Amino acid sequence: MATVQKRGNSYRIRASAGYDVYGKQIMRSKTWTPKEGMTKNQIGKELERQKVLFDEDIKAGLYTDSNIKFQDFAEKWFEEYAESRLRKKTIEGYRRAMDRIYPAIGHIHLNRLQPQHIMKFYHQLETTNQCGKIRYFPKPDAIKAARAHTDVQTIAQRAGLAPSTIKTAESGHSVNKSSAEKIAQALNQPIKTLFTIEYSGDHLSAKTIREYHCVISTILERAVKWQIIKDNPCRRVDPPRVPAHDIQCLDDKQAVIFLEQLKHESIEDQTLFTLALYTGMRRGELLGLEWQDINFDAEVLSVRRTSQYAVGKGMYEDTTKTVRSKRSIRVTSGVMSLLRAYRASQNSHRLAMGDRWNNEWKNNPWLFTNSDGTPMSSSTPLNHLKRILKRANLPSVSLHSLRHTSATLLIGQGIDVRTVSGRLGHSQTSTTMNIYAHQLQSADAAASAALEVVLSGDKKRA
Repeated sequence: MATVQKRGNSYRIRASAGYDVYGKQIMRSKTWTPKEGMTKNQIGKELERQKVLFDEDIKAGLYTDSNIKFQDFAEKWFEEYAESRLRKKTIEGYRRAMDRIYPAIGHIHLNRLQPQHIMKFYHQLETTNQCGKIRYFPKPDAIKAARAHTDVQTIAQRAGLAPSTIKTAESGHSVNKSSAEKIAQALNQPIKTLFTIEYSGDHLSAKTIREYHCVISTILERAVKWQIIKDNPCRRVDPPRVPAHDIQCLDDKQAVIFLEQLKHESIEDQTLFTLALYTGMRRGELLGLEWQDINFDAEVLSVRRTSQYAVGKGMYEDTTKTVRSKRSIRVTSGVMSLLRAYRASQNSHRLAMGDRWNNEWKNNPWLFTNSDGTPMSSSTPLNHLKRILKRANLPSVSLHSLRHTSATLLIGQGIDVRTVSGRLGHSQTSTTMNIYAHQLQSADAAASAALEVVLSGDKKRA
């Protein structure tokens, strides 16, 4: 049975969770604070109820480690779950999100994390300057108070920093994120206690805030599954609504003009952007193509991998976005003829380069490379696309817009959604329907009109 100990204005409830392998009793505890205005009798009755509930939670396997801080649990989640199950690109995005999440809620224990903490964070993202560079401005008095009688040299050794960095912080000058985290850890204090975090730029959009919501909720959902907490507080938080917006793409006439302009561009650009328009492939999928993925006889391309970029790592090979993203796409004879011409051009260039062709990628079978044979940078396609669109006097759309263009043209031609979804590599047909809802409505209206012509027997309209 749980026991209670009064601690100031709150009560500590403790209960046994069994014994470890060495026969030592495992004790778990939680803190309960009475609401303001509760009488002594009410407190006594509620304490008895809290004791019973806590005992039930212990028996159900909860509160195994619910006193862990969000940041500590998130790092455990990264190490024990994400690293082995999620794509590198996804993990990289989650890591970037932690730059803002940790200072806001990283210091809060999971069993004390409430919806209001999360809502306050979202409000901060909505109303304060968040875009651009994140700067950590030390609170000199707080740092000096935290280190008390410990000298600068000792703190520097604990933090793994130069003493001058500690002195810089105590003088109030900004430091980078890494130094701020190390100083906070060495002083055993939450980072926001010792530093003021400022963001240069504008506030974040509703779409970006929903992405932060997704990150936090994903991690907390795993804590629920691991029976560390009872429920996910994100379920009781409504992130900002994302206003509907039209997708950017070229219309059928603009797409024809674009293809005409490509005839005046390099053979590499012709091939890259023709494939983007005809297949609807993502940027990473295009850059990840190898010659072995091209079946010239069957006129089919196979998407098996992606090429991605990470800071400090450069270009690297990764898996496809989802299982269904691994797919085969049929293309026209004209596209295959272009691929043959491009392969011949690339082989000639490689022979002409000789030893100047990068040795590491000497036998690289990728379709799209830099001039020395190294993997094409992820920024290169967009830079080239912008110049081509400008020369053709077309709207300045993104590379992903060519994917949207491919999909909308197919839908406009009456191709069924399942086929379009398969070519795009969407994990579910509903994803395609949600993205291209407007285009599908237009196609449905055309289908309705065609049906009316058939059933009315109006041969003139037919």
